[in-house]
Amino acid sequence: MFIDEVKVYLKAGEGGSGCLSFRREKFIPKGGPDGGNGGKGGDVVILCDNNVGDLEAYRWQPHRSAENGQPGMGRLRAGFDGDPLIMRVPPGTQVQDAETGRLVAEVTEPGEQVLLLQGGRGGIGNSAFKNSINQAPRMTTPGKVGETGTFRLSLKTIADLGLVGFPNAGKSSLTRSVTSARPKTAPYPFTTLHVNVGVIDYPDRHGRIFLADIPGLIEGAHENRGLGHRFLKHIERCSLLIFLLDMAGSENRKPWADYAVLDRELKMYSKVLAGKPRLVVANKMDLPASAELLKQFKAKYSVPVAPISCMTGLGLPELRETLWKAVHKNKALVASQLANPNKEAPVKTAYMKKPEVKKAKAKSAPKPKAKARPATKKKPAKKKSR
Repeated sequence: MFIDEVKVYLKAGEGGSGCLSFRREKFIPKGGPDGGNGGKGGDVVILCDNNVGDLEAYRWQPHRSAENGQPGMGRLRAGFDGDPLIMRVPPGTQVQDAETGRLVAEVTEPGEQVLLLQGGRGGIGNSAFKNSINQAPRMTTPGKVGETGTFRLSLKTIADLGLVGFPNAGKSSLTRSVTSARPKTAPYPFTTLHVNVGVIDYPDRHGRIFLADIPGLIEGAHENRGLGHRFLKHIERCSLLIFLLDMAGSENRKPWADYAVLDRELKMYSKVLAGKPRLVVANKMDLPASAELLKQFKAKYSVPVAPISCMTGLGLPELRETLWKAVHKNKALVASQLANPNKEAPVKTAYMKKPEVKKAKAKSAPKPKAKARPATKKKPAKKKSR
């Protein structure tokens, strides 16, 4: 099962309390305070791991917490710090506040770490309160409580190419033909139930590009119809969209009508997604009616078209070369999307403090000066009689 969105309840560790202790050894009377400080609570850290494929591990265990810090001990021994909670997520994971929808963090590069919640500070032992006046303090401080929060983890696949099309158009067959991925293929629609990411290797160029295949779209997908609406977010970071059309006109559908529906659904879902560069791949060109329908399609739409046949392999080598050139032509676009993949503004600004506006005070009229009192002469002091 492919899980791309979960809700988690996280809690950072609490700090250990300070220790109240006095030195007690033979032949050492009045040894003084020797209570140590408590350890710090563990933090909650988001770690981008390329070996993690989805968010399935957090669906069955949504409540997670870091380790608490240990309390202080006698003989000036401090407690151990709590171990942090490291949450390994795949590249392209976004962390949003579940209550406000505000984007909190996002990781895209393997090895990238984000401190999500901070653990509580440890308490202070009584040895820190001794001074020249209070030489036997019995004062300690408890550990601080760690931060807590409810977050929503959402995965957006990072791929170079995004493959969209109607059900049974041949998306899974194309993925099996040009990549090493092996998605399910069958002679009925909706065989793809989750996102399949394949790698197109170019040994002569010592490079590779990634292809994301999402479930088939139908008319009304932006209104949560079908399966593909849930997975459109996985192709938002792609630099090129591939519109795979059934050019043979199967199931009494016309390829130009399918293209119009796909274009409209992308515009209704996201303007950023609809404005990406696109390439139309005309599949099933081995059938007799495909050539005439392709001419009619080119007369209606002036978009680049690559004719192929997944069954016979027609046009697949040319398609590989076209995809390589198109991806590297838009390399600057890919870099900008990885730097700022989420162009939408935060939903709410609950955590943003509004600037305080200081009101100017009205000037009051000057107070009249008090009249000076006339100077009085001092009486000479009387001489004391002896």
